[in-house]
Amino acid sequence: MLEEVKEIIRQLKNRRSDFEKAAQLQKAVWEGEKPEIHPLILSCSLDESDIGELPDFNLKEIHFDKEKMFVSQFRAMMSAVYGGAQAVPSVRANMGCGIFPTLFGIKQELYEDKMPWVQEHLSKDELQKMGPEDLKLSDEFKMGLEHMAYMAEQLEDTGCMVYPMDLQGPFDTAHLVYGDAIFYDMYDDPDFVHHLLELSCHAIFMGMEECFKVIPNSDEMLAHYNGLVIPRSVGGIKTSEDTSTLLSKEHIEEFIIPYLDKVLSHFGGGYVHYCGKNSHLFEAIMRLPNVRGINFGNPEMHDMEYVLKRCAESGKIYYGSIPRGDESIEEYFSKHLKASKVGNRSILLMNYNCKKDEREEVLDTWKQVCNLIGI
Repeated sequence: MLEEVKEIIRQLKNRRSDFEKAAQLQKAVWEGEKPEIHPLILSCSLDESDIGELPDFNLKEIHFDKEKMFVSQFRAMMSAVYGGAQAVPSVRANMGCGIFPTLFGIKQELYEDKMPWVQEHLSKDELQKMGPEDLKLSDEFKMGLEHMAYMAEQLEDTGCMVYPMDLQGPFDTAHLVYGDAIFYDMYDDPDFVHHLLELSCHAIFMGMEECFKVIPNSDEMLAHYNGLVIPRSVGGIKTSEDTSTLLSKEHIEEFIIPYLDKVLSHFGGGYVHYCGKNSHLFEAIMRLPNVRGINFGNPEMHDMEYVLKRCAESGKIYYGSIPRGDESIEEYFSKHLKASKVGNRSILLMNYNCKKDEREEVLDTWKQVCNLIGI
């Protein structure tokens, strides 16, 4: 372990109570309670002077090296550490969105300058012959678990957390495993697509259970994306439905919702992420009780005041960033906190990024706005 990292970890141990309090404030929001302070998931843009001599490794060299993976994630985690608000710093084994598909026996391609990607796919004939018993933990997945265990050991007693490897939803997983042919078979052979989606669900169950084994206190709370935490009382997992945004209303109802609900029901709930925009997908997700929250990769594509009001009506959390226009920061916070208000609380867990020298002003404004509108 690099000596610079060890020194920062020693300092983080002095802030353990801050991070644990932040986790409890977020937990209250997820559980429908009014927290003592409504949390802001604040991160600060950093420069090299903020992270000392920590090396910056490329994405290929970290993949199979647990120390380089940890240092890479540690660098990123410091943005939440410097945020100084209610973000809970966290790291993960950043193995790529194809890591769960490796349980089917495929391998990801690695690159220095971009995330791993699935270039090979299994044939229809191969997949038709597969059952849940044929899914196995790949060497790559096992390496990811080893990375996670190593990270948890290094961060012990800091209040910082380890979060699961990148989990795609059932349809996204199936798409990665089988490739674009899945779009033809939704019309030509829907029974096969349903079979593949069942396999995807089993892969998700298997992989996530293994992740839970190496994440400390995973029976109580899970972290996500360097800032967020979710209590296991509302499930705690995240699924991605990026490919799902390409589908029609009818295909969403047949191929997305039943399997998404199956996964979320298995774990007791979670939140859904997707990039892009699909109004049918959004409304379908809003009616699923096991969807506890939603996150957008492209919030700029959405009417966010409408989204927050729909989430408030449906009892779901919106977690993530929201684009800011020309308005003042006070107007910006006020508009979205009002839209997300339910009684005397809010369903908004906002990600916000600022420069370090703006941090105190941002935190003061957030607190003032919360008090002004009664949250």
